[in-house]
Amino acid sequence: YGAEDNDNECCNTCDDVKRAYKRKQWHLNVEGVEQCKNEVLIAEEKDEGCRIYGRISLSTGGGNFHFAPSHELESMGHESQLTVFDYMRFTFEDFDVTHTIDYLHFGEKGKFFPNQVHQLDGETRKIEDGHGMYQYYIQVVPTLYKYLDGSRVETFQFSVTEHLRHVAPGQGRGLPGVFFFYEVSALHVEFEERRKGWIRFFTSVCAVVGGVFTFVGAVDQVLWKYERMRKQSRMAR
Repeated sequence: YGAEDNDNECCNTCDDVKRAYKRKQWHLNVEGVEQCKNEVLIAEEKDEGCRIYGRISLSTGGGNFHFAPSHELESMGHESQLTVFDYMRFTFEDFDVTHTIDYLHFGEKGKFFPNQVHQLDGETRKIEDGHGMYQYYIQVVPTLYKYLDGSRVETFQFSVTEHLRHVAPGQGRGLPGVFFFYEVSALHVEFEERRKGWIRFFTSVCAVVGGVFTFVGAVDQVLWKYERMRKQSRMAR
């Protein structure tokens, strides 16, 4: 459709065509595009949400990733190019920031701890208006596990705080969306599995025996004093 960089370039899917047009900074109307004839139109997805999943390579120096309206919003289906007014209305009125986090983790998912549950797993945040910038501040802590068999597991833990900021057009405080700001801690946590030696075992046994002996001695002394007082009472009569 004219957006190819060379004669040998093929666009086998609708996404390929969109990428080619985006590379040229052209507006795409998918009507008449053979690869997009089975695409779902925006009108058919009204009031539906988006399910987002994937992996991100993050910098160890910290940073952020977010989900928010972009200036590169594409018009799909039979709709025309968005105007500035349409974009602003979508950004601050129609864009719903309500979200549910099914799973958020750092490192390999379930590789070493398949049943591990993180703080934000399954959490839902409902935003009543479209002017919300929901922010998560995440402190990532590198963690090392050492086991008796010599194996080592390197993973990550994290703590999180949340903040909801209300923004409005013209304030210059940002756009509505869901933002994740993360920082990698300079401190590392290390867990090491150790087996108690025989010396510690005997020490524990001696402590138990000593405690039992002390308790029995205290009971014997109380009974002896009680019996002595009874005898003295009988002699006094």
